[in-house]
Amino acid sequence: MGDFDVVLAADFASAGDTGARVAAECAVQWDMGIRTGLLHLPSAPGRRIVTDVHRCLRERLAEIVGLDQPVSTRLLVVHAPTALAPLPANLANLRTQRVVLVHDRSPDRDTLGRLMGLARAPIVWAPTNRWVRAAIDALGLPIDVEEIDWRPPVGAPTRRDRSARGKGRFTIGHIDFGGAAHWPDRAEALASLLPADGSVDIRLLGRPPAALLSRDTMPDAWRVRERGAMTIDAFLDGLDALVYAPAGMPETVPDTVLGLALTKGCVVATLPHLRHHLGDGPVYGECGDLFRAAISILERPDLPDVLERAALSATRQFPRQLHVERVTRLAGLRSTALPVTATRPRPRTRRVLFLASNGVGLGHVSRLLAIANRSAGRFEPIFVSHAQALPLLRGSGYPSEYLPSLSDTGADPRLWDRWLRSELERLIYAYEAEALVFDGNNPTPGIVKAAQAQAPCRLVWVRRGMSGPLASPYLSNAEHFDLIIEPGEIAAERDRGATASLRHEALQIDPVTLLDPGDLLDREEAGRLLGLDPSRQAVLVQLGAGAHRDVVSLVDRVVRCLRTFAGLQIVIAEWANATAPLSLWPDTTVVSAFPLSRFLRAFDFCISAAGYNSFHEAIAFGVPTVFIATTHEAVDDQRGRARYAQDMGAALELPEDKLFQLPAVCAVMLDHRARAVIREKCALLRKPNGAERAAGAIAELLSAA
Repeated sequence: MGDFDVVLAADFASAGDTGARVAAECAVQWDMGIRTGLLHLPSAPGRRIVTDVHRCLRERLAEIVGLDQPVSTRLLVVHAPTALAPLPANLANLRTQRVVLVHDRSPDRDTLGRLMGLARAPIVWAPTNRWVRAAIDALGLPIDVEEIDWRPPVGAPTRRDRSARGKGRFTIGHIDFGGAAHWPDRAEALASLLPADGSVDIRLLGRPPAALLSRDTMPDAWRVRERGAMTIDAFLDGLDALVYAPAGMPETVPDTVLGLALTKGCVVATLPHLRHHLGDGPVYGECGDLFRAAISILERPDLPDVLERAALSATRQFPRQLHVERVTRLAGLRSTALPVTATRPRPRTRRVLFLASNGVGLGHVSRLLAIANRSAGRFEPIFVSHAQALPLLRGSGYPSEYLPSLSDTGADPRLWDRWLRSELERLIYAYEAEALVFDGNNPTPGIVKAAQAQAPCRLVWVRRGMSGPLASPYLSNAEHFDLIIEPGEIAAERDRGATASLRHEALQIDPVTLLDPGDLLDREEAGRLLGLDPSRQAVLVQLGAGAHRDVVSLVDRVVRCLRTFAGLQIVIAEWANATAPLSLWPDTTVVSAFPLSRFLRAFDFCISAAGYNSFHEAIAFGVPTVFIATTHEAVDDQRGRARYAQDMGAALELPEDKLFQLPAVCAVMLDHRARAVIREKCALLRKPNGAERAAGAIAELLSAA
């Protein structure tokens, strides 16, 4: 493992303030240019390391220390030693010149006996606040104690663009630091602290104790994330104010989190007895008054100035330079200067996971491919696919991982989503992905939690409009995404779906297609590759994968009609994830090429479903098309797209129940004059490809991280 300058040891699965404190120290020590190790001393088996510590490892601010081989360090800092279980026997493999026991709660003589022989090195005790210091003094033992409390280095103030929130009401948060001692003691007090009337958004990181509020009585207006599901840093970014009103004097004070909240521009409202420890940054009051006190600050016209003063007060209470000087002294280092600027180490190329939903066609995959193809070296796409599109993705040159879909496994949806979260976390960590881009209709909790648990992984949703009557039950998860990209709809004015009223949440871009017009083969080359005679008329039939209608029977009816036109070459598109083979008509050509749009100029017209990709390719590339829309309630509003195109003169729309009209419709399409008019109308509706803008937005998000 090598030598370290400082090793930080603790139970990194602890629910308290320890994870945030360790993360803050790792950041400062990396800025100092020293090597930091993290030694996990679990007090109970099977618990997850908190996300804040995990982020330090992902950002390479620190390294895991294993004790299977000898390890040496100048300084061993043990956080919250009182809470630790008996120390492991192989701790003898760790050699250090000095040990510091950072006590965030009152120690006792038993703790002293367990820890005095730690690493056979001189030990210094360091209380985190005046109450712990008084308890150490009361022991009356001849031990070395740091003269200044071990305060967390919370960092410099961070300005936030509050205008970007735009929700019209404030967001108030509360964090569970582990145990009832950090909550009000009565349900009435909790109700006054966190109102449930919907006047503000309430977000909780961790649930209240069951004795205080049961799961069944949790207010609908409260949004609860499980403790450890996301970093403290990310949780605070979504708040206007943080309230903390423990019933009494808790064993530990979460000063790291409260100080960090102040530097991030949150109003912090807490109890008066913490003023001596936290300074003038928070607003103070009794539990029943704290909510109104926080709101009164948020409503002040001079709020930016108030927040700036509070942030500066926090940096004075919890200075980084104090930590630099202390570590330099205790570790026997030379310089105490903290670099003015420092950059976090990152992979050479920023990696982004692209997750395509298990759609019935290839629409989700194709949109993500379109964006990935325009990454232009700004990030490296890594694909994760549920669908049978894996060979297509790998054939496109991208590293790709396969995760079986819910429908493939037949599993319970809740269990499958928990499994999906675990697998996505593993992939984000393995690839060091800095963003997860999801294209699909249902951003399940597993997807959201996977990214939040692997900070600093950002979360992007490519959300198609024109949704059908079955709205996603997960639309509210939009609040957890750092960026929502909505590929444009040519028929947007006909959009009556669930997201039509939510466009303000999303970056609106032009329609996304995998190819641009210049990428298409000319008629002769496309025809030659498909085995067609370019001098004869040809039609492409692409009616979908067959998941939501009997595509075999539909294609049979269409082919029987087309056969009545002498000399017409009939080509049938078969999707990679089709539910049934379409090689059933001996006088037709079946093609499964991807992307099929490369060959569109080989055809005089198409008979097509009106899915997002097929529809927008037909318009963008000026292909005269008869749309036979899928009308199943589980799919998007294909009928709305098809009718709009017909109303604009850019296509013909034929409902499936009126297929008897197909001979007359085909006769129109075989007339070159009618096709010329349709192509002209398509040109009027055509818009630039939005894939480049989508790729740019993802790159901008990564750069801002």
